[in-house]
Amino acid sequence: MVRTVPSMEGCDRHGERGAAMVMVLLIALLMLIASAGVLLEASMNTANVTDATADQQAYNAAESGIQSAVQVLRGYTVPSPLLVPTASPTDARNAITYQKAITLGTSNYTNDPSTDARLSRWLNYNYTPQGSTVPDRVTVGPGTYNPDSGSAFSVTVRDPDNTGTTLTYNTTATIDGVAGPMTWGSSGKTATLRFIPKTSTTINATNGFANSDLGTWEFSQTGGGASINKETRFVISLNMTAPYVATRLIGGYIEPGTISNTSVGTVKIRYDTELMILMGSQFQFVGGTFISQFTKPIKVGYQITPNAPNVNGGRTVIGAAITPCEPVRVVVRSTGYGPRGAKKVLEAIVQKNYFSGEAAPATINLIGGTSGFLFDPGTSQNITYSGDDVVSNFMAAPIGVTNDTNLASVNTAIAAFNGDVIGTPENITPELPTWLQSPLNLDLAIRALRSVARSSGGYYTTATLPKKFGNLTSSKGITFLEGNGKLSGDGGGILVCTGTLELQGPVNFNGLVIVTGAGGLLRSGTGNSVMQGNVVIAPYTATNLAAGFGAPKYDLSGGGSSSLIYNSSTVFNGMLAVSNFVLGVGEK
Repeated sequence: MVRTVPSMEGCDRHGERGAAMVMVLLIALLMLIASAGVLLEASMNTANVTDATADQQAYNAAESGIQSAVQVLRGYTVPSPLLVPTASPTDARNAITYQKAITLGTSNYTNDPSTDARLSRWLNYNYTPQGSTVPDRVTVGPGTYNPDSGSAFSVTVRDPDNTGTTLTYNTTATIDGVAGPMTWGSSGKTATLRFIPKTSTTINATNGFANSDLGTWEFSQTGGGASINKETRFVISLNMTAPYVATRLIGGYIEPGTISNTSVGTVKIRYDTELMILMGSQFQFVGGTFISQFTKPIKVGYQITPNAPNVNGGRTVIGAAITPCEPVRVVVRSTGYGPRGAKKVLEAIVQKNYFSGEAAPATINLIGGTSGFLFDPGTSQNITYSGDDVVSNFMAAPIGVTNDTNLASVNTAIAAFNGDVIGTPENITPELPTWLQSPLNLDLAIRALRSVARSSGGYYTTATLPKKFGNLTSSKGITFLEGNGKLSGDGGGILVCTGTLELQGPVNFNGLVIVTGAGGLLRSGTGNSVMQGNVVIAPYTATNLAAGFGAPKYDLSGGGSSSLIYNSSTVFNGMLAVSNFVLGVGEK
C-alpha cells in the first residue's frame, strides 16, 4: 500500500511571523543580563578593593597613633604649653611621666574640654570637624587633611591597674635593733623613747599631695630623767600595701643629750634623708630642718627637735607630705581614621621598663649569702662611697647587704677604711624590689635584657669586648657582657655582666651596673673613676636557680681616686635604657 504525503504548498504561515525576532531579543536579553552581572561584579570588586585600602589606611593610622604615644612616653616630645612655663623645656618638671600621661590636667592642653586623657599637650591635634570648635584628631602625612581621602588618629591613655591618687601604708620601727621602746638610765632615773607606729592608713593625693604622718615619737621619764650618752640608731620601715606592695627603710640617729620632764637638752632626732621615694610616691618630711653637714659619715639629712615629756605628752608626730604613686604601665587606645569613614581601633599595653620602676635601694647592693662574701673598699684616701643623691635630698644606703653577718663584715671593713663613706650601710632585705627578690626573678630580667642587647647590637662575649659601653652623658644604652669582662673608659645606661666584671684603670659610668657572676666586681689599675647611679652584685647560677644567690664579692685595688655615688637621675635614665616597650597590641 502506498502512503501519500500531503503537500505543504498553499499552507498559511502568517502566524509564525516575528518568531526569529523574539529569539534574537531573548538571546540579547540574556546577554545583557550576563553583561550587567559582569559589570556589577567588577564594580563590587572595585568597591571592595577601595574599602580594603581605606581600612588598611585606617589601620596604619592607628598604628601611627600607638607609636606617637610611645614616643611621647619616652620623653622625645616637649609639652605645649609647658607644665612649668618658667622652667626649661628639658627640666624634669616638664618631662612626661605615666602619672602625667593619665591625668587630665597634665596630659591635655590648658582648657581642653575632653574628658579623656589624650596627650593633647604633647600631640598636635590639628583637625577640627565641621560643627565643632575642638580638634579631635592628629593628621598623618603632609598637606591639608581631608576626611574623604586622608588619614588621622586620636589616642587616649589610661591606667589598667587603677593606681589612682590614693595609697595605703603603715609604719613600724626598731630602736637600736629592738622593736620596742628604748630606755636609758637606772636606779629609778630613766628616759624612755617609744615609737608609736602608723597603723594602716589610706590617703588621697587628689591635689598632687596629701598631708599625713609616718608615726609618732614619744619621750617619757622617771625620777628626773637620764642622759642619752651616745648616738642611737633607729630604722623606720615604711610599708606600702596599696596600690602596690613595697617597703622602704628610713634610718636615722637619736643624738646624745639629757632628758628631763621639761627639757630634751641637746637631743635631736635626725633622719638620714629628707625625702623617701616608693613606687614613684614621694614622702617628704615636714616640720624639721634640712641639715647639710653631720659628723662623718653622715653628710645630709633632716633633723627635728622632739617634745619634752611634759609637752603634748612627750609626743612628736613625724609629719610628711605624700604624692601619688607612679603607674608602671599604661594602656594606649588609638583610633585610626582612613578615607570615606574607615575606622580602626588598636589598644596597646606599654610598660615603663623591665624593672617596673623599682630601683635597687643602695648605691652598692651586695645580694647573697655569707660563705665567701667579700667587701674590700680599697686603701686609698681618695675613695668615696656615697648614698647622698646628687639631684635631690634623698639619702640612700651607700652599701646594702641582705643579712646581718655581711653587714657586720662591711662595717668592720669601713672602720679600717681611709676613704669617705657618706651614709649608713644597711641590711636592705625588706627593701628589695621584686626583680631582686630571687634568682628566678632576676634571671627573667637578665634574659629580657640579653634579648634586647642582641637585637640592638649591644651584646658581647669575652672574645669581643666593647670599646664603648653606652653613653656617659645621657646615661642611656644597653651593654650585655656574656661571661667575664674587662672594661675601661666611659659608658652609661645599663651594663650587665654574667661573669666577673673587672674595671681597669679610669672608668666613668652613669647608670645601672648588674653583675651576676660568682667573681663579682673587681677594680684594678690606676686612674680616676666616677660612677654615678647604682651597682648590683647578685651572683647566681642560671642552670640552678633553686640554689639561691651566692656570696657577692666587691674588691677595689689600685691607685687613683674612685667615687661611687647615688644619682637617682642616672639610675632612672639607666633603667630607661630599655623602656616604654609595647607588651602587645590588640584590635578592638
